[in-house]
Amino acid sequence: MTGKNIGKIEVGAIISTILLLARLVVSQNPAEIPADKSRVNAWFNANVKPASARVGTIDPALAQAEAEPKVIKVVQGGGGDFDTITKAIESVPTGNTKRVIISIGPGAYREKIKIERTKPFITLIGDPK
Repeated sequence: MTGKNIGKIEVGAIISTILLLARLVVSQNPAEIPADKSRVNAWFNANVKPASARVGTIDPALAQAEAEPKVIKVVQGGGGDFDTITKAIESVPTGNTKRVIISIGPGAYREKIKIERTKPFITLIGDPK
């Protein structure tokens, strides 16, 4: 019985040590996002590159998806490809392999949005108005 308790205590000590040391791990990214809001745009431009510039470092499926993005426009009352966000999402085929940018026009959209896992590479961009 004592042997079993020592084993549990040792395992507990190892787990505790790992958890304590995990907090001490320092980020390998030397370019941390600046706390000063006025420096964020400069940081973004220096560190975030377009997918075309990172083809060798990103997942091949993502690189392929970004190669030919498709834009779908949603405008309430007409004038776009769809008048609801839901209809735009439903138009994306299951197993989609291309980036689909759904550009949402101004207005209040009262919809419950659901994007299935089988429809990857969908990006929603809204008009700030």
